[in-house]
Amino acid sequence: MNLKERWQEFKTGLRPRIAEWRFMLKRLRKSYLAMTGIAIILFFVGVAILAPVLAPPHGDPMMIPKDYDIETLRTQEPTPPTIRHIFGTIDSQYDLYYACIWGTITAFRIGLLVVVVSLVIGLLVGILAAFYGGLLDEALMRFTDIIIAFPGLILAMALVLAFPTTVPLSVSNVLLAVSIISMLILLAFKPDRRLLLVNMLVLIFSVVSVLYSPIVFDLALQRLDKVLIAITIVGWPGYARLIRGEVLRVKNEDYIEASRASGSTDSRIIMKHILPNSIYPVLIVATLDIGSIVLTAAALSFIGIGAPDGYADWGQVISKAQLWMNGPGEIIKNFHTFFIPGLFIALFVVGWNLLGDALRDVLDPQLRRR
Repeated sequence: MNLKERWQEFKTGLRPRIAEWRFMLKRLRKSYLAMTGIAIILFFVGVAILAPVLAPPHGDPMMIPKDYDIETLRTQEPTPPTIRHIFGTIDSQYDLYYACIWGTITAFRIGLLVVVVSLVIGLLVGILAAFYGGLLDEALMRFTDIIIAFPGLILAMALVLAFPTTVPLSVSNVLLAVSIISMLILLAFKPDRRLLLVNMLVLIFSVVSVLYSPIVFDLALQRLDKVLIAITIVGWPGYARLIRGEVLRVKNEDYIEASRASGSTDSRIIMKHILPNSIYPVLIVATLDIGSIVLTAAALSFIGIGAPDGYADWGQVISKAQLWMNGPGEIIKNFHTFFIPGLFIALFVVGWNLLGDALRDVLDPQLRRR
């Protein structure tokens, strides 16, 4: 088959996909809730992109600047909104406007990064467990059940406190971990023997070099990095469980048997048939989870084990506000310290929830044709 014929075949296979995406976009445009959610998310995307313009940084952009005016330094109490500080200040004269604007970047960093990493791990574990079954399925799912058995927020708190601030690493340790993971993947997908041999040689070299490698460096983990790792460890089992159920449903379909009978490899069957037909429910849940992940990170910052002091994070801002909520008078006087960042969190979560509900209506084949 020459290049022109391949191009014609590609265009022929692309037409139904384009038609399907046009149908999805048409459904989205008809949904007022979907457009509202998209508008809210685009608003926060614009705030995050324009943060250096909306709130010019001083030094580290993620650290909230203080008001160093002589008069304001006489008190640590929050000040109400003024022309100089349009959202007012919080405890220790931190600028609330700056915290809310740059806190948008923190929210996107936490939500998107955790969801992407958790989704990749969950897809890998769930697909391998459901597709091959047997002992591999039992081992992976029992390990998943162990993590699910613990309350998510409690386990995340324990992991954040347990993680060290520095992790000693060496080039050999990293190479060994990569070799082991790649070997497991290769064994699962039954590749060519030559590829297995090369990976085995790399694995042996890694094991030997670990014993004699003097090159060691310390990987520093900031408090927010530990939060990201902890929430990822807590979050991936849910995706693994969901994708496993979808793969078990799809893998017994007739077109899977036909593809296997035609000589397709396991990797081709998974990537071309099983994954495209089972990924949509997982994507919907992942979209809905972004808001809950941001809430979890805000809760960890609120109790003092999340973002470091002075970091642009909505949860920490609300935590500082609770110091000045000792009575009805102070609540009314300092309501801006918790209401404004709380409004940012609420809108951010509502935007992703509305988008997730809209994607469910569009991607679910049982609902979108109604």
